[in-house]
Amino acid sequence: MKSEGKSIVKLVLFALTLFSLNVFMSCNDKDDQMGIDGTAKIQISEHATLGKVLTDAEGVTLYYYSKDADGSSACLDGCLDKWPVFYAEDAELGDGLENTDFGTITRSDEEMQTTYKGWPLYYYAPSSDGVVEAPGAITGDGVGNVWFAAKPDYSIMLANAQLVGNDGNNYTSSYEVGEGATTFFVDASGRTLYAFIKDYHGKNNFTKSDFSNDGSWPIYTAELEAVASSLSADDFGTIDVFGMTQITYKGWPLYYFGQDTERGQTKGVSVPSPGVWPIVNTEIEEAPAAPTIKISDNDTHGQILTDSDGKTLYYFSKDPSGISKCTGGCLNAWPLFYTEEIILTGQDLSADDFQNMEQEGTMITTYKGWPLYYYSPTGDGEIEEAGSTAGDGVGGVWYVMKKNSSLMIAKAQLVGNDGNNYLEDYTVGDGETTYFTDAKGNTLYIFTNDTNNDNNFTASDFSNDGSWPIFYVEIDQLPSDISADDLGTIDVFGRSQLTYKGWPVYYYGGDEARGQTKGVSVPTPGKWPIVNNNLSTAP
Repeated sequence: MKSEGKSIVKLVLFALTLFSLNVFMSCNDKDDQMGIDGTAKIQISEHATLGKVLTDAEGVTLYYYSKDADGSSACLDGCLDKWPVFYAEDAELGDGLENTDFGTITRSDEEMQTTYKGWPLYYYAPSSDGVVEAPGAITGDGVGNVWFAAKPDYSIMLANAQLVGNDGNNYTSSYEVGEGATTFFVDASGRTLYAFIKDYHGKNNFTKSDFSNDGSWPIYTAELEAVASSLSADDFGTIDVFGMTQITYKGWPLYYFGQDTERGQTKGVSVPSPGVWPIVNTEIEEAPAAPTIKISDNDTHGQILTDSDGKTLYYFSKDPSGISKCTGGCLNAWPLFYTEEIILTGQDLSADDFQNMEQEGTMITTYKGWPLYYYSPTGDGEIEEAGSTAGDGVGGVWYVMKKNSSLMIAKAQLVGNDGNNYLEDYTVGDGETTYFTDAKGNTLYIFTNDTNNDNNFTASDFSNDGSWPIFYVEIDQLPSDISADDLGTIDVFGRSQLTYKGWPVYYYGGDEARGQTKGVSVPTPGKWPIVNNNLSTAP
């Protein structure tokens, strides 16, 4: 009996052992499949490629879904076979994590899910059978360019959603009204980031120095740390904006939209019109380089040339030949302008009109052959503030350089075709005379045999036009010392000719280079006078 009793006890113990082992193995199988523990610790793990990533207590990687930017889970039904929900109620957190960054949502399928900075968290099950990847694996990162490892230090994350403007319309990635998800950058909390089409590479053209408009389009000032793995960190940078640091992408300064009050909103895409403030993604082209010369609108002078900071550029009427006559002490008040790279991005200007030249070892940038200058009112080289045009008209020889000056004012020694120097009264002598040229410094003349609005020189077949070509230009902008009221147009055998105070205006065919005044002595001095404000009205 004793032997029989011992056998029964052994059988019972063996059965209990098998039961316990089966229960243990079942629990382990469940853990392997679900990877979830109601009291699991969420921690930061270091990965050789991605750096810091969020994992569960076993080191299994957690992920976010770019379609969840609004904070709700868009992964439902069959999606969950590959991306099981992560939920850890009251989880203990590892070092470097804050309770305030974690939350819980009730999904549309009534299940609970843990969130990090508002992003629902998931595991990755490569075989779509709910069996999650091994600890330390990150094979789910970048899948479909919509799934990414959850990181504690993201500066830039990717969202994928329908763009909805402030006007309530749905927009496509080309900013046309229509349906379709677009991928775009958001910050770590799912707030959309934008670019401004009027900005340049590394140049914020929107934010005011006092940040008075920052509420409308706040600059993105987060410290640049981790970015989604499908993005190149080399495309990101920072710039200084009035003492604040702004993140850039491909040179584009990044902004929020002030009226995006909830995560995932994209209201800014329609403000003030679609595409002026585009979302940012990898499809955006490199920001254009900031122009080194640009057009600025001036209330008095219209469209004028300025440097990249809006400081006015001038020309010197004594430079019609294209050589700078401002030397020595003159340069204290009129510093030369030079930019090694002539960049005209977005400007209605022709690169052919600009050139860099060297004069006595000094580099100068020219426009239509005229050397360009700044103005220093105090004469110490300190340039006037952007927007100021205080140098215009100084000494009757300095003028704002306008985009489309139809005529220019020159002041130089008249030198006739006979080699003699002439004064304004066409007697031989030394002394500078003021006269008009075209935009490129070619001297303009009148013919003393002409009468008011009547060309008495040009032959009907233009056979003599090579000697004294008629001059015509549409009047756009003028130097401040020339009145448009004095200019007119006449018809000469089907061609237009400009007039000044009724005098038909000509070139001289023998002036082979800009600034030459050979015509003043042909055929005799004063027969073909230069044009200037001292002319009387044609008879």
